[in-house]
Amino acid sequence: MKNTIIFSTALIFLFNVSNAQVETFDLSDFKLPYLRYETLDFDFGLNSQNQFESWKDTIDYNILRSNITSRFNLGSRYQLYINTPSQQSNYSLITGFQTRPFNQSEQISSDESSVINRNSRVNFQIGGSSRNRFYNRNNMFLEIGPNINLNYYFDNAKNTQKDPSGNISFERTRKNNDTQLNAGIEIGVGFGRIEYVGDAQMALFILKDLKKKNRLEKEPTHQEIYELAELISRNRNRRFFDNRHLVIAQIQSIDSLLLSRELVSQADATYFTTIYDNWLYANNPSRPSGFRISAGPKVGYMLSVYNESEEYTDSPLLDSEFNYRYSYLDYGLWVNANSAKPLNHFWQQNLSVTLSYILATNVNKILELPREQRRHNELQLSLSATYGYYPDTRSYVSFGIQAGWHHNTMERYFYPVEDFNYDDEDLIYDRIFAGPNFNGYYYFSPRFRFNFNGSVNYNFHKTDNFGIFPLPVQNGFSLITHNRLNVFVNAGFTYALF
Repeated sequence: MKNTIIFSTALIFLFNVSNAQVETFDLSDFKLPYLRYETLDFDFGLNSQNQFESWKDTIDYNILRSNITSRFNLGSRYQLYINTPSQQSNYSLITGFQTRPFNQSEQISSDESSVINRNSRVNFQIGGSSRNRFYNRNNMFLEIGPNINLNYYFDNAKNTQKDPSGNISFERTRKNNDTQLNAGIEIGVGFGRIEYVGDAQMALFILKDLKKKNRLEKEPTHQEIYELAELISRNRNRRFFDNRHLVIAQIQSIDSLLLSRELVSQADATYFTTIYDNWLYANNPSRPSGFRISAGPKVGYMLSVYNESEEYTDSPLLDSEFNYRYSYLDYGLWVNANSAKPLNHFWQQNLSVTLSYILATNVNKILELPREQRRHNELQLSLSATYGYYPDTRSYVSFGIQAGWHHNTMERYFYPVEDFNYDDEDLIYDRIFAGPNFNGYYYFSPRFRFNFNGSVNYNFHKTDNFGIFPLPVQNGFSLITHNRLNVFVNAGFTYALF
C-alpha cells in the first residue's frame, strides 16, 4: 500500500512538472478566438528559370534545347483574414508588373544546325480572389472561392537559324500583344478545420526569451501559455488612431498578465525590450494546425484578344499581321485535402493532395473566318509535402517535394462551332512531374524582409499532341516523348505598409 501511494504521488508530480514546461506545450491545442488580420505588402525582386530539354520522334530524330529566363518583378498584395467560430475567410487583391528577357538555343543532332531565340516580355496584372468557409457546430462547412484576373502581355521576339557553317539561313522578328481575362468559382462542402497558431508561437517565443534572460520566476503552466496566446490574438484586433499608443497598450497588457500570474516579479529594460522585440517579429511565422478535406464543382472562363505581326529578313516569306479572339470554358469537379501539423516549437509539417477532373471547350476566332471549337477533358493529381523550420523570430526556411500526374484527351483539330458530329481519333497527353523545392525569408526590420524560393522540377511528357508545346522546328515531326528539367530560383524584397 505504501509503495502504491509513493508511486501514484510520483506520477502526479511528474505529470504536473511536465505540464508546466514551455517545451511541452502543444501548438495544435491552441484555437484562435475572433480574429481579423490584414496586410499590405510591396514586392520587388529578380528570379531566374533555367530549362534543359530533349525531344525524340519516331525515327530517332533528336533535338536538345536549353534556355535561361530572367525576370524583374514589381507588385503589391493586400490580404485580409477573418476567423470566427462560424467563418474562415481569406481575401486578396494583387497588382503586378513584370519584365522578362529570354534567351534560348537549340542544337539539332542530325545535321548540326542551330536555332537561337531571343524574346522580351512585359506583363501587367491586376486581380482578386477569396476563399470563404462557413461552419456549423459539427465542423462541417460550405466553401465558396471566386477569383478574377486581368493580364496584359507584350512580346518582342527574334528567331535566327544558322546552318552547320554558322551562316544565317533564316531570321524573323515577331511582335504581339495579348489581353486576357480569367474568372472562375469553386463551390464545395467539407469537413475539418485548420487554425493558425502563430499567436501561440509568439507566446512561446516571449516566455522562452524571458527564461533565457532569467526573468521568469516560475515555469508557466499550459493554461497560462494559452491565456497569453489568447491575449495576443485579442490585442491584434484593437484599433488606435495613433499607432504609438496602440503599441504601448499592447505591451502593457502582456506585462499585466505576466505580473498577475506571478511569472515575473520585476520589470526592467531587459524585460520590456525582450517583450517588445518579440511583439515586433514573432508574429511573422505562419503556423497552421489541423486537417481539412473538401470537394465540389467548379467553373472557369478565359477570354483572350491577341494581335501579332511578323517581319522576315532575306526570306521569300511575306510580312504578315493577324488577330484572333480565343475563349476557354471549363467545368468539372475538385477534391482538396490538407494536413498541417506543428511537430514541435521549431518544425512544421504540411501535406496536401489535390484531384480535379475538368471538361472544357476552346473557341477560336481568327480574322473574318467562322468560329471554331475544340473539346477536351483533363484529369490532374498533385501531391506535396513540406517541412518548415523556425529557428527564431526573424527567419524561416522550408524544404519540400511535389509530384503529380496530368492526363488530357483532346479533339485532334478545331471544328466549326455549328457542327458537333465529328468523331475523329482524340489526341492523348500524359505528364508526370516531381522535384524538390524550398523557400524562406529573413526580416531586416519589422516591415522589411528578404524572400527567396526555388525548385528543381523534372517533367516527362508522352503524347501525340505536341501542339501544346512550342515545337523545336516548324515542320513538326512525329514526336512521342519530351523530357524537361526546370531549375527555378527567385529572390526579392518585401516592404509591408501595414
